[in-house]
Amino acid sequence: MPKTTQKDGVEQIVAKAFAHPLRVQILIILNERVASPNLLSQELDQSLNLVAYHVRVLEKYDCIELVDTKQRRGATEHFYRATRRQFLSDSEWARMPEALRPGLSGAMLKAVFDDVEEAVSKGTFDELEDRHLSRTPMVVDRRGWDDVTSLLSDTLDRVLAIQAEASERLSASGEQGMLAKVEMLHFKSPESPAAGAGDGSGEAAALPAPPADTGPATPE
Repeated sequence: MPKTTQKDGVEQIVAKAFAHPLRVQILIILNERVASPNLLSQELDQSLNLVAYHVRVLEKYDCIELVDTKQRRGATEHFYRATRRQFLSDSEWARMPEALRPGLSGAMLKAVFDDVEEAVSKGTFDELEDRHLSRTPMVVDRRGWDDVTSLLSDTLDRVLAIQAEASERLSASGEQGMLAKVEMLHFKSPESPAAGAGDGSGEAAALPAPPADTGPATPE
């Protein structure tokens, strides 16, 4: 975070670090591994000059840091990593201009789809029998929506705690780590044409919740 007040810090991050979807994609990659603008430009299929510009903006606002340099063909290649996981709190997201939100969501969804596509194409998606894949359409009221949101927030906190605990064990044991990715989705689906029909109130009828649509014999 920039070294300013909390309000100013959030506004600076929103206006600069998160103001362009490409910067979000760069942050996602640098949260996972060290990379240079040259490597990032190849992975993101963007020009080196454009990626280098966005890297400089992220560095300026303390979102990434320089960790190494290497000489390549007479030039110096700079390698960066993210300084912190770039999570936005609910209040920060609420203060973000609505015009910026689709770009950020799109960048994150692209990363999710890329993760899934890579795992499926390389045969690792179904390699472990206890992998989890589920699709659960739901009809909920506002309280139910809030309960799911709270549950996913708590789950994310626990996932990050598990990551920290595993890192400590791996450091002590020397065991080879396993790369895993947790993708969580919870979203309001567009209304069907029949939604709210019947009483003219515009409110969805009270329908029984559809059964969960899950992958084969996958535990929670």
